[in-house]
Amino acid sequence: MNGRVFIDTNILVYIYDSLDTVKQNRAITVVDHLIQTTRAVISPQVMGEFFLATTRPKRPLLSSDEAITRMRNYLAACQVVTITELIVLEAMRGVKTHHLSYWDAQIWATARLNQIIEVYSEDFNSGGSLEGICFINPLTDNFILS
Repeated sequence: MNGRVFIDTNILVYIYDSLDTVKQNRAITVVDHLIQTTRAVISPQVMGEFFLATTRPKRPLLSSDEAITRMRNYLAACQVVTITELIVLEAMRGVKTHHLSYWDAQIWATARLNQIIEVYSEDFNSGGSLEGICFINPLTDNFILS
């Protein structure tokens, strides 16, 4: 499999969350592999959510400066796809037609309109697909990295 993979925020956040070391190690392995094979794709939405999730006041995983450094590294190492007005319109269709939350619909729409058929995420129905976009949870025991 040589296709690009859209990485959802939660996979990146697990890299810095030591409460679940099994998921943390899997996330590190998966993201490193995708970056090394130039298959990793992110969006500005993912980076914004990453900053908020890793610097939240109740349980910060990173300082603001550390999060910014990590974000710069991801922006340099991954392909970054932009959020366009067509993606926003497609996300609204995903909310209406498929009953997704808006932010999940925007992830789906970003992948779909950029012809990225795999999304690695813990938030979607793993193994499910929606209009040709496959959702895979790479943090499960049965996931095989290819």
